[in-house]
Amino acid sequence: MRLPPARIAVPLRWRRKRFRAAAAGSRQAAAALLTSLSIALMITACNPFSSATASTEPLVKVGVVPGIDNATLYLAKKDGLFARAGINVQIVDFKTVQLELQSLTSGSVNVAAGDYGDLFAEQSKLQHKAYKIIADGYDAAAGVVQIMTMPNSAVTSAGDLANRIVGAPNANVVETPLQGAPNTLLIASATSVLQSDGVNMSGVTWRRMSQPQEISELIHGQIGAALLTQPYVYLAEQKGAYELVDACSGATAGIPLSGYFTSTSWSADHPSEVKAFRAGLAKADAEASMPGPVQAVLPGYAKLTKQEAALVTTGVYPLSTVIASIQRTADLMTSVGMIRQQLNVASMIAR
Repeated sequence: MRLPPARIAVPLRWRRKRFRAAAAGSRQAAAALLTSLSIALMITACNPFSSATASTEPLVKVGVVPGIDNATLYLAKKDGLFARAGINVQIVDFKTVQLELQSLTSGSVNVAAGDYGDLFAEQSKLQHKAYKIIADGYDAAAGVVQIMTMPNSAVTSAGDLANRIVGAPNANVVETPLQGAPNTLLIASATSVLQSDGVNMSGVTWRRMSQPQEISELIHGQIGAALLTQPYVYLAEQKGAYELVDACSGATAGIPLSGYFTSTSWSADHPSEVKAFRAGLAKADAEASMPGPVQAVLPGYAKLTKQEAALVTTGVYPLSTVIASIQRTADLMTSVGMIRQQLNVASMIAR
């Protein structure tokens, strides 16, 4: 009969020593593993391109000059609406829309979000159709663009603006074919309204400056009135200023102010991306029709406090692109001498 192998007795103190050594080795291995994982997580968290690199959806770079008018772009990005539509949108900040258009031409960005004044002025200089409109982005509403004055100012009516200096934003300035013609879309809209009120525009001098400077010169009596947009309208109101004229009213009420456009070549080569961009933006526009979503996203990129974001008046983020409506903007620019060529907006819409 075969006997079982003999068991060798190990002293208890040896067993405890080996257990402690094994446990220590396990703790060291676990600590090393945790350290490696922590380093990996920190590298991933600190890399702003990690999500873009990992994404399998087509990348669409969108150039913007951050402002209230492109709030739904940021909303769609934040809520993952573009990702659900099948594209990975990367937002690229610019100082001016002109720089956006240059990057659009060079291919550095695929889509530009910007003022229709810049777009139509640039297109009017070209013989070929260089740009396509993907979607309307932001339309005027009551209180969004105002000519403002102070209670102690000598300017108390639109007629008082004759022979006065009026401050105006120095953004989105374009070259005009006619000397003295309005050289921004905002001034063009304000001019149309004032002409309807019978104001002699030959006596009105627009002095372009930053909107914070406009507010400062207005409250110190250095200018008689100031043309302002939100959120600067709200900030001027906090200093005691009030509305003299709604600069987007009457014939220019609800006029489209900015949109999303691309190059003709990119539009033709990337129809799926165009469709996906429209789908994601449309869902964000639908969210923006309810109170709250836009105000919640503004502090994150537009340099507004939560209180300011909650109180500013916003325009309309249209649910669809109405060609006839955008044609009004192009026609306004022609009528005031801002552009020479009559533009056919229908031919500029991306199909």
